[in-house]
Amino acid sequence: MAAPAWGERSDWVGPAACGSCHQAAYQAWRQSAHARAGERLGESPTGRCLACHTSGEAPAGRPFFGAVTCEACHGPGAGYAVDDIMRDPTLARALGLRDLSTVEARDALCRGCHRAELSLAPFDPARAYQRIEHQ
Repeated sequence: MAAPAWGERSDWVGPAACGSCHQAAYQAWRQSAHARAGERLGESPTGRCLACHTSGEAPAGRPFFGAVTCEACHGPGAGYAVDDIMRDPTLARALGLRDLSTVEARDALCRGCHRAELSLAPFDPARAYQRIEHQ
């Protein structure tokens, strides 16, 4: 039997679960445009819109959270969210935590949604990262 083309809801823990350990990052996220991204969608958003304004498996599957959550950038957390695993970055990355430790990795991830043809203003990834930077 072939593996599904996208993950299951059980792969995603949600922002509140992340916030149970990363309180400052969670509070900063709650005040961010990423937390409100789903509010910008119309009545019948397309998969292309859902891919950038929600978190989950859109456009290939369905969104699980109506915002750009922690896991939209860091990857579905069920495999790495356990405290013991998070304390071992190598193991956490092996279990799904995206390595965003380099400027290039962050830029590539951000530009997946922040594309010139979709924005009125040029996207500056370094400046944008300063607004959302967290530990």
